[in-house]
Amino acid sequence: MSTSTKKDFYIAISFLVLFVFLSVLSLLDQLVLFDQRLISLAMSVATPSIMSAMELITKIGSGEIIIVLTVLIGITLMVKKMWAYTILLFTLNFGGIILNFLLKILFQRERPGEMSVIEVFGYSLEISSYSFPSGHTMRVSILFILIIFLSFQLISNTIAKYIIALSAIFVICAIALSRIIVGAHFPSDIFAAIAISISWSYLCFMTFRHLTQGRFSRSRALWFMN
Repeated sequence: MSTSTKKDFYIAISFLVLFVFLSVLSLLDQLVLFDQRLISLAMSVATPSIMSAMELITKIGSGEIIIVLTVLIGITLMVKKMWAYTILLFTLNFGGIILNFLLKILFQRERPGEMSVIEVFGYSLEISSYSFPSGHTMRVSILFILIIFLSFQLISNTIAKYIIALSAIFVICAIALSRIIVGAHFPSDIFAAIAISISWSYLCFMTFRHLTQGRFSRSRALWFMN
């Protein structure tokens, strides 16, 4: 096992343990006070203008937008004939959507407001959309963690890589905060979603590194040649 693969493994396990810890506390109703305090703090700074901005920002994490972005990135990778990265993209993102659905069904935690149903491109599926873990936060976290990963694998300019990474982290944090402010999720839903997203992402990265066995340099060369 290479150093990078070991790092991926340790990160995946660490955040999986964190997710399990939050899940147990949630099942035991030990996060109520924690959630209430963070919600009160968030709402204390939520002016009408901030609320309007959060309602707009939260739409970025919708399933429809994430699917469209995933397909666009996938097409770009396929045009570049970067098949391994394309498989990673679709496995990570669509696998994450399935994982989130299964976890919601498993925990069946009610939302802080009224219960809603799952909607896809304007169509209601008449399936209850539970709260734990946050679907918006998971979808955005998984996609933008992958974008950070791809930028560090395929871009040689150090400044560009860190600008992309910081921008991706900002988007994740903004959407995560928006889900709390618009009243769609408890803060613990958000933290759990980020934890399991990191774990799932690094599990996929570990598998990807193992299967490709360090052929990143060749992929990077093909990226710039094409």
